Amino acid sequence: MADRQVKIAPPWRVAMALLKRATTPADRWLALFLALAIVALGWLTKQPAGATVTVFVNNRAVKTLNLFQKQSIQVDGRLGPVTIETGDGHARLLEYQSPRLIGTRTGWIQSAGAIAACVPCRVVIQINTAPTTTPEYDAIAQ
Repeated sequence: MADRQVKIAPPWRVAMALLKRATTPADRWLALFLALAIVALGWLTKQPAGATVTVFVNNRAVKTLNLFQKQSIQVDGRLGPVTIETGDGHARLLEYQSPRLIGTRTGWIQSAGAIAACVPCRVVIQINTAPTTTPEYDAIAQ
């Protein structure tokens, strides 16, 4: 009796065969077009990296920091001190008195125009492409 070897197809080939049976050529072209459109949209809407971060307390700019200089400062928020950390081109808020710590959960921000805020403490940080004296807001409600 001769030993017979059974050839097993690689998983990617099995998946491709199933995909080919389950779809039409029009479906595959549409899926490819949509995937390319999503990639292009992400590439076109990508914000440039920021250069500075402006710290606002009670809607007033109190400090502008360089994003590429590693530093940590504290500002007095309504509920207590809020720490702002910068370095390696990004910044973040660290607050300890805020009830839900939402500003801390935002994490590191780095794109131009990105904002992290601790609303109960009334502290906001915004990434800028170049140092500015006036924020680019339409209006600020108090």
